[in-house]
Amino acid sequence: MSRSKEMFRFTPEMGLRLRELRFREGMTQQELVVLMGRQGKGNHQLIGKVELGKAPYPSLGFVADYLRACRASFADIADLLNAYTFQPTVLEQRGYKRVRSLAKKLSWRVAGAVEKYDHHVLRAKLTTEPVRKRLARVRAYARGQEAQRQLNRLVETELSSAGIKPASVEAAWTRVYARKLWRLLTRSKDEHKLKPKLEELERWTADIGIEALPVRATLRERITALVDESIART
Repeated sequence: MSRSKEMFRFTPEMGLRLRELRFREGMTQQELVVLMGRQGKGNHQLIGKVELGKAPYPSLGFVADYLRACRASFADIADLLNAYTFQPTVLEQRGYKRVRSLAKKLSWRVAGAVEKYDHHVLRAKLTTEPVRKRLARVRAYARGQEAQRQLNRLVETELSSAGIKPASVEAAWTRVYARKLWRLLTRSKDEHKLKPKLEELERWTADIGIEALPVRATLRERITALVDESIART
């Protein structure tokens, strides 16, 4: 039976630990074989391979007999075993690899945000989700992050073209307007419910004094087109 690389293997570090336990008792491999009660053919060679980390799958019984013969216990190798059991599950590790592979195709800012998001969600979940579902979730988040970057670039470009100073009150409120508009257009699926919300947003622009800014109308047109383009890609 073939084994996944993510599955347990008896490592050279574990083999070295067993060897140290044998040396502690001042035993040769031949003496150890006798004390283990495993004088059968091949067991002497198996001990040598295990100690060198060249026998990755010794049985639990073999390791238990080795430890008992050395007057040791699993507590003597517990730290090495725990280093393995504390690792993410095989499914989680495969998910990590797929997410990292996806992140390499993204801009470095978005890639960092995606990996942090994935790690945060994974820690919050009580059960391990399938890799396919995990990737779908991460891709959706990555698309959202890329779209947000596009939105930010668009807003700053239009503000600059309109001659509005970046640190001005008008610029600050225009950015808020752009984010509100973006959220409405991307989250509201029902056009009948969307229309009154957009009207309410326009009244809000009048209340804060940016209704008459030409850049506001330009942004509404450009952001609507950006959202339509984003939806078409998905």
